[in-house]
Amino acid sequence: MTSQERVRATLGGKPVDRVASDFRAEPEVYEKLRKHLKVADDEAVRIWAKSDFRDLAFICNTGGHGGYNSFGWKDKNAGNSVQEDFWGVRRAKVNYGGGSYIDIVHYPLKTAAGLDEIRKYQFPDPRKIFDFAPLPEMVGKLNKDNEYFIMIEGESLYDRCWAVRGIEEFMMDLMADEQTAEYIIERNWKFFYEYTRMILESAGGCVDAIGLYNDLGNQHGMMISPSLYRKFFKERQRKFIKMIKSFGAKVFYHSCGNILEILEDLIEIGVDILDPLQLKAMNIAPKKLADIVGNRLALHGGLDTQALLVNGSPAEIRSAIFALKKDLGKYGKYIFSCAHYLQMDVPLKNIETIVAEVI
Repeated sequence: MTSQERVRATLGGKPVDRVASDFRAEPEVYEKLRKHLKVADDEAVRIWAKSDFRDLAFICNTGGHGGYNSFGWKDKNAGNSVQEDFWGVRRAKVNYGGGSYIDIVHYPLKTAAGLDEIRKYQFPDPRKIFDFAPLPEMVGKLNKDNEYFIMIEGESLYDRCWAVRGIEEFMMDLMADEQTAEYIIERNWKFFYEYTRMILESAGGCVDAIGLYNDLGNQHGMMISPSLYRKFFKERQRKFIKMIKSFGAKVFYHSCGNILEILEDLIEIGVDILDPLQLKAMNIAPKKLADIVGNRLALHGGLDTQALLVNGSPAEIRSAIFALKKDLGKYGKYIFSCAHYLQMDVPLKNIETIVAEVI
């Protein structure tokens, strides 16, 4: 089977030749693996890792970690190594020891005093920024024989709202200033709807899935209450997903943390793949999660990156992977991956163990 065939069969709950897999790692980990494997580029690492997915957000530099760099637009350099995107959100690289993240250092609407001032802010229009005409050619070079399952980020509505407004300010808007919250959400939703429609229209069927990235959970529960999700986000995401599926694409929904309280909502609005399954944060056994979901949804991820991959032995990791494939794959709809991008604190021997278990 090709990777694309394997993933599509998994999503349909049909037999596959081996578990479908998605290898994900931070750039510094890719660099370490390139040196270790003596290969020239990240694509060679993905081939070695037997990854069935190709995420254009990182391969074609179209997104990832909040960026949308390609197809006719580049970050503005605001000086001092700070990058500014077309929302006016500024980010800086922050080193954490062995690696780095791009953290927000400026929220353009953080100090806005009420809706009247926010109305003066110019929200971006994707039609004036992007040209996705080159997308089929870019995918064609990567995926000459339709070998891989191709996805691209399309929406990050909740995260983008607080990135523009500031997380504390946006939380207060949701609770105490419904008009302001609605305005910010609606303007950003219109951006993502048009942005994704443009991608899919230009893609001509070469994109298999659209990613929705909304970190609605944390280690202990929801970032916002289920009622607030249903009030402000659910129906917008339902319309968004309906549009995606009208193009024949699948829906990949990412949320870190414990989002069990809205699991049924996500199934109801048409999510096809749920990622990344932080089972420790969810405080749920893999088998129980699989039984709740049944064959209504494909589960993606689940391998603990916080403790197991950092401190565990290869034998312990093999045992955990066997259990995940058995329990999360009970209904035939499991895609093997980690519960987060691999970090620099994961030993090479443990990464090699992960790859060896893609069978």
